Amino acid sequence: MITKLNKNTVVLADQAVFSGGSFLITILLARLLTPLDFGIYSSITLFNFGVISILNSLVIQPLQVSLGKVTDKQSYLGFTFLIQLSALAIILLSSYLLLNSNIPYLKQLKTTIYPASLLFIGFVLHDYFRKVFLAKAEVNKAFIIDFTATLAQVGLLTFCYITKINSFSYILYLLGIAYLPAILFSLLLFQFGRNSFSGYSSLIGLQFHQAKWLVLTTITQWWASNLFIVTSGVYLGVKALGAFRLVQSLFGILNLILQTFENYVLPEASRRYVESSENAREYLKGITKKSSLLFGLVLTLLFIFSEQVIQLAGGKSFVSYAYIVKGMCILYVFIFIGYPIRLSIRMLVLNKLFFVGYVISFILSLLSFDYLLKNWGINGAIVGLTISQIITLSYWQLVLIKKDFVLWK
Repeated sequence: MITKLNKNTVVLADQAVFSGGSFLITILLARLLTPLDFGIYSSITLFNFGVISILNSLVIQPLQVSLGKVTDKQSYLGFTFLIQLSALAIILLSSYLLLNSNIPYLKQLKTTIYPASLLFIGFVLHDYFRKVFLAKAEVNKAFIIDFTATLAQVGLLTFCYITKINSFSYILYLLGIAYLPAILFSLLLFQFGRNSFSGYSSLIGLQFHQAKWLVLTTITQWWASNLFIVTSGVYLGVKALGAFRLVQSLFGILNLILQTFENYVLPEASRRYVESSENAREYLKGITKKSSLLFGLVLTLLFIFSEQVIQLAGGKSFVSYAYIVKGMCILYVFIFIGYPIRLSIRMLVLNKLFFVGYVISFILSLLSFDYLLKNWGINGAIVGLTISQIITLSYWQLVLIKKDFVLWK
């Protein structure tokens, strides 16, 4: 039996492997690929994360809250896996049809459709299994599959770097294939148990009662968070988009803390909230205070050594974008401050109000992105993201005050 201390250690180690691996993969790709190919890879990555966000709102986020409440957990897990596979098939078919259309912007992606699809399948299935294992508090299993996938991807890309293999399609194929051992291992570890299709009607109601708002929230959230990033590629060119994505990857170590909040702290806080709202409140406050030390230290180092960091990551051609690193440091201060507020809204299952917060953010972004990008460039994108973050968090804080659930008094 894993002790609580050891379990927390494994969770942090898992996030270190996952976020650190993503960081190394992005750095290796920035070194391997041409700026144009890296920009295309950034577009593919944006798409993958957008789809993952929607699938998480449809499957994982309701599961994180509901898993502790259902009686037949194995049947519920089998039900969510079926939803995941069905959605994956629909998205692949839709993407194939879209890429074979006559949309000019998508023509350059058409040649990568098959390797990108393989990468997408591996990415989606791996994400599902790791988050289910974390929701079940089976952190050892999550660590094993994350370590396996990360080791395979970093190893294959290192081989390409040493042997000077830089074919974009070939590299995408390798990244997709690298997920296969982790997925096969997940299938062996995943306890499907028996499935009672007759009981799916009640599970559908349970799942989609939460998901209906979460899906709308995720779509709005994705555009609110990525509108400036996507349009920066249109307004400022593919290289600017690649630089923006490269800088985002530098903050992978910070996502270690944020993903721990999302995948482990939320289910734990939800379990404590069933016992006592005060218990959940104190738990969130304690975790936030402890995490702030590491988070603040990393932000400080990134801000001070921004030029050295971005040169180490992408080479001399990216040094002129060091100011993006400083701007992202400021943005992440507000993201971290607001994360406990975000989790509290999720824990209280205020999904409609969660959605409203992102609608406000999206509308603000939609009204301001043209002016900010045309006049301030990438700095305008960062300013817009920061303002949107502040306004959204302020709205959610007012909601929590009305619900008499205030973290900081």
